[in-house]
Amino acid sequence: MTSETPSFSLIDPNNQELDVPEFPARNGPQRLVAAATKQPRNREKVRLEPGHSPLDWAKLVSSGKDLRGVPCFGRYTLEEIRKHKSPEDAWTAIQGKVYNITPYLKFHPGGVKDLMRIAGRDGTKLFMMTHSWVNMDYLMDKCLVGFLAPSN
Repeated sequence: MTSETPSFSLIDPNNQELDVPEFPARNGPQRLVAAATKQPRNREKVRLEPGHSPLDWAKLVSSGKDLRGVPCFGRYTLEEIRKHKSPEDAWTAIQGKVYNITPYLKFHPGGVKDLMRIAGRDGTKLFMMTHSWVNMDYLMDKCLVGFLAPSN
């Protein structure tokens, strides 16, 4: 049996040689699509300080410590969020929810500098581009300070 597709041989129980085509074929659509698919940008992780692992974050979240920094939930405009853009006081809005990200800064796998890119603004677009699989509600629940309100 002659084929343009590379193959290898198998022996069946009757001692007859079988011609088995390679899959996916070298120029087959499965390989062409995979090769044409844009590869994600390789994100660099930073070395976290001792005591700032994901497990340490989970312990902090469950400790009962106030991570919100506000007494109750509120509605905040982007103008109000812009006031919170320093490493000592960093807020962001993601998908209509406002979070105090200050306690999480040193726990972020990409580092403080990377997370500060969304401080003081609506970080939804950047978050969805880089972390669409992350459950923000679960990860940052204890840092939720309120909801994004329309600007006047």
